[in-house]
Amino acid sequence: MAIAPKANEIGSAIKGLNAYMLQLKVCKNSFAKLYESVKADNDKLEMLIDQANAQGEDVTQSLQLSHVQIQHAQATLETYLKSIDAQMDGASVAKDKLGLAQKQKKTFDVVNLLAMIEKGDGYQL
Repeated sequence: MAIAPKANEIGSAIKGLNAYMLQLKVCKNSFAKLYESVKADNDKLEMLIDQANAQGEDVTQSLQLSHVQIQHAQATLETYLKSIDAQMDGASVAKDKLGLAQKQKKTFDVVNLLAMIEKGDGYQL
């Protein structure tokens, strides 16, 4: 499901979805940058833990807690990124359906116009 602004016409709905999709892209890029930063921090912590283990030292509790917190942040950001991807997919499908509906409406309007011309009922362009 895609959340989009209320619209009375298909064209307005498509414009609203475009704006929504742009907002999602901006959010995704922000979360992706955060994810890369957190991933780098996690890699550094894992390197420190590996060094301590290789030297036969005990890993400090502070280092272990930091590692858990970073892993939690990384998992949370992964979830956000997947959620945004799903929302973008839903918005894209909705936009495609609205585009088809808009084309069908134009086709239907042309058919109605031709029918009015044939009957001589008059028409407005």
